[in-house]
Amino acid sequence: MKMNHTRALALPAETTHSSLPVFMVINADVQNGMPEIPPFITSQGESLRTAGWNVSFGIIDDRTTPIGFLRNIKRLKQERARAEYGIVHAQYGSVTAAAAHLIRGQWPLVVSFCGDDLLGTPNPGLVWRLRERIARLAGLWAARRSAAVIVKSENLLQALPDNLRSRVTVLPNGVDVDWFQPLDQNECRSRLGWPLSTKIVLFNRSADSNMAVKNPALAHETIKVLSQSFDVMLKTMSQSSRDEVLWMLNAADCLLVTSYHEGSPNIVKEAMACNLPVVSVPCGDVSERLRWVRPGGVASYDAYALANIIKPVLLAGVRSNGREQLIAQRLTLVAVANQLSRIYTEVLSKVGAVPGSRTGSNQTRPQSVR
Repeated sequence: MKMNHTRALALPAETTHSSLPVFMVINADVQNGMPEIPPFITSQGESLRTAGWNVSFGIIDDRTTPIGFLRNIKRLKQERARAEYGIVHAQYGSVTAAAAHLIRGQWPLVVSFCGDDLLGTPNPGLVWRLRERIARLAGLWAARRSAAVIVKSENLLQALPDNLRSRVTVLPNGVDVDWFQPLDQNECRSRLGWPLSTKIVLFNRSADSNMAVKNPALAHETIKVLSQSFDVMLKTMSQSSRDEVLWMLNAADCLLVTSYHEGSPNIVKEAMACNLPVVSVPCGDVSERLRWVRPGGVASYDAYALANIIKPVLLAGVRSNGREQLIAQRLTLVAVANQLSRIYTEVLSKVGAVPGSRTGSNQTRPQSVR
């Protein structure tokens, strides 16, 4: 839903310590004047506030029309100008990153690439392809003018031009392990109205243009193969509430991922936090995340290959060791907030944290979080 007014939408900044502002520029739909911010971004903002940063959100509700884009630029400039000197962090590439650069003034810019903003989608049509090409170029244009670039996985690092990789940090999103935790399976099924005896495979279908990337046809084909041996059903999630996601991850027997490509899919890490076994194709950083997680695993883009890994998961009927592996990989909200804090501090040290100064030329080598 696009806005027809210029009401300020930045959420109030809540600080726990006196520190410099971080103005996060994000995409979000707006309903009744309130932005629908994705939960993982809200959680990231809260974790950074706990770490001492003064975080607020600048909302882009229209990236596709010139009038809407310019209206957002005007409002975001006003919102950013109200704060003291700090950092602008674009939480997506494409036009979002370009908008963040245009409104940042003398503030240093950090750009995060998440997946589709670099890799595109398999949606058909010349118009769509042209739109994606322009959006990718816009994101790269902003990234070249940024003080730091973050990507969520190694495959996204490889998708960047060579001349940008020297300033890149590979840092997946963290997971709120206080929220995403193991719960009683039968109780969660009862909450959702799911049958207690049927084997249930969970699939994150996503919505809108992103649905095609998730490759639902392969997921359905895999369930057809499994149904020859099990009483099994596929349950899909799309635009589910945070409560529902928690219950689904604990109610299911397995999470299935069949995406054509990903960055670092949050749903996989959230499943790990709930000890839900994950079976996936080799997309994004999933192979790295699941390397030591049992049961579960990675198979090729073939329904029979995926079914062969899911079968022992369903037969065993046990939870995984995903939570301990997620914590060992330092992908909790707190651990990732500490990594982000180091990036912000390094950026500010380059510019001297003084308004009017320019980003230094010193560059750091790519880093990875394992």
